Amino acid sequence: MTTSENFGAAAAEMGSMRTPDDVPGANAEHGFVPKTISATSSSALLDARFWPELSPWRVSAAWSLAAAALAAGIGDVGHTASPQTLVLLFLLVDPLWGNIWGGLAAPEALPRIRLTVSQRRPGLPYLALGSPAARVLGMHGPGVLSILARAWLPGVAVAIVAAYAIGMSAVWATLIVLGLAVGAWLQRHAALVPASALHSLAVVAVPWITGLTVFGVDPWSGRHLTLILLWSLHVWGANSSLENPGRLGGLAGMAAAQAGIALLLIAGRAPLFLAVLCILWLATWVSVYRGQSLVNVQASWTAALLVSAAAL
Repeated sequence: MTTSENFGAAAAEMGSMRTPDDVPGANAEHGFVPKTISATSSSALLDARFWPELSPWRVSAAWSLAAAALAAGIGDVGHTASPQTLVLLFLLVDPLWGNIWGGLAAPEALPRIRLTVSQRRPGLPYLALGSPAARVLGMHGPGVLSILARAWLPGVAVAIVAAYAIGMSAVWATLIVLGLAVGAWLQRHAALVPASALHSLAVVAVPWITGLTVFGVDPWSGRHLTLILLWSLHVWGANSSLENPGRLGGLAGMAAAQAGIALLLIAGRAPLFLAVLCILWLATWVSVYRGQSLVNVQASWTAALLVSAAAL
């Protein structure tokens, strides 16, 4: 066989070689399933698609904002804030702040970004997903810089603009949420403050205080601030119980929060609201007694949140 024939045979053999990325199912263990992104999949340069995450009835920033409206008085809210401000406030508190929190606290929850990043990697065998070189270079999953540039930073910019349109109090609240998200990101790398505690502040305290401020109510008064802190404790305990069903810390947090809210309503002479709360909270402890998951009683927590806010 001549030299040219040897070279041709070697080239043909190299051309027929398949890298690990070419083997069906090779990247399945890494959670990536490369597919061709259709050219008609989006008409936008900045693709901001919103969808409800998890159960829509769980305690979230949107429900905390609704609780703030109930605490301030539905009739008074219509006089202190225009409909445009209310819509903008909802978009800021729920989807935009949710993007700020989720982009740092749980960046792996962005499947579209994961798919895009997995398709834009260099097509070299030694940089295949799962290879040592890819792991050293941080290419074995969605890169942090890609996630920040494609999803998180645009959302932060839009949130700041929306907050500025509402007022400086909303701008400061957005910066606080940003700080909480950074703290949650640090928690992923170093055990500092539990992410569940930061999450309860981002879900309850900041949206509720921001809503009261926009609605013209002092959020630092005794009753309002006490109820906000108690519900932040309740959300922390609930999330801890959902993540670690066998631990008593979360249940103790919920019990302490419910006892504090009950005392607050007793001091405020609202026995009817307290009776409704007791009925709603009963579902939690029945589920605990039966050893059932607390996922199915999240709606009762949200209802109790709104009832207690209306009682103020």
